[in-house]
Amino acid sequence: MKYLVYGAGTIGTVYAYLLSRVHEVDILVKQEQVERISGGVDLTLKDLKKKSDIHEKKVFCPNCVTKIEKQYDGILVAVNRYQLRDVLPVLAIKQQNTGYFAFMQNNWDIRSEIEQYIASDKYMIAFPSSVGGGRDDKGIEAILFDEPTRLGGPCSFGIHDLQQALAQAKMNAYVDENIFDWLKVHYLQQSITAGAVLENGSFEAFAHSYGAVKKMVKAFREGIEVCRRQGVNTKKTFPANLFKLPTIIVAHTMQKMFLEQNTMEMVNNHMKKGLTEWITGYREVLADGLKNGLSMTVWKSYDTAIEEYLKLK
Repeated sequence: MKYLVYGAGTIGTVYAYLLSRVHEVDILVKQEQVERISGGVDLTLKDLKKKSDIHEKKVFCPNCVTKIEKQYDGILVAVNRYQLRDVLPVLAIKQQNTGYFAFMQNNWDIRSEIEQYIASDKYMIAFPSSVGGGRDDKGIEAILFDEPTRLGGPCSFGIHDLQQALAQAKMNAYVDENIFDWLKVHYLQQSITAGAVLENGSFEAFAHSYGAVKKMVKAFREGIEVCRRQGVNTKKTFPANLFKLPTIIVAHTMQKMFLEQNTMEMVNNHMKKGLTEWITGYREVLADGLKNGLSMTVWKSYDTAIEEYLKLK
């Protein structure tokens, strides 16, 4: 099978590497990046599927292209949330070059954005739950989780094709019929973390503070109410349904998860380049909450920390 990965960040590059073990994969990059990326990207991977604590070092030399000219079975779109609006007009005129588009990102309102440009039977969601990490000047450091890539959306043949392609590359995939509801709730996790981390100075400081985690739980509940008012079935969508439990139980459960070594690694690596994307999400959820008549008191209380961070950038 032949695939194009649109986006040479952590997610796009690692998925390209994993798929390229059995499929033909190109990565779309800018012209000035071709020599550097095709010459080899340093990958440091910890594979939890193998129950490994070892960070294996590899050099991945992808096949780079600068234009969408070939025919592909699928194009995997792995750009950041705030880049999508610039990318969609480009993809719209290339629909004849692919069987489908698979969008691999956190996104608050992905369906309405995509369907302004892409036919509904031409796209699907492929949330990259199997990979987490980040990059810096030294390369990419990522964890391969024992968690399936979450597939869903209107393009059923694309879902079937990518599920098979991932299986051939020894990667699991799960088909979620309610993926758009799940994406809304999942987006809250990333978005509120921006404020919580910046208010506490680091992810470690936040994770070790029960009071900070408890506050985040309260903010998360405000976000869940935004989702509910936008039509999400929060009673059946994980993890929103867990937030009906008493605050003390939810906070202790979340703190335990935050303090896990793999969670620490993933969040700190992602924050190397991804914090701006999280802040974008924080603002989106806040704006929609206020628009829906919610006070968003706890969520909004992180504003000061976020504004101070942005002033220093």
